[in-house]
Amino acid sequence: MTPGDFQQVLYCLPAGMVIGCFHFGGLWLTIRWLAGARAWGVKFAAGFVLRSFVTLAAVFMVSDGQWIGMTACLAGIWIMRKICIFTLQPKAVGHTKGSRT
Repeated sequence: MTPGDFQQVLYCLPAGMVIGCFHFGGLWLTIRWLAGARAWGVKFAAGFVLRSFVTLAAVFMVSDGQWIGMTACLAGIWIMRKICIFTLQPKAVGHTKGSRT
């Protein structure tokens, strides 16, 4: 790994986290928006296509088409996925450790 590759990883990893925040935040907003919507399938598909297009275009532009940058972006997206799952999951109500209800 050359110093230029290392700099690209240091640039693409946080950029991938921002891209992942956009992608999974947009997914969360889409799901919340579809709760009572009509024609939810069409709206979900449109949101998926838009999010996927923007995500893939951003990864390609940030990484400059280099596989090392794309891998770093993918790692950033994966990290943001884990963060979003941890922070946005519903909290259990009324259940504590050791309770028998």
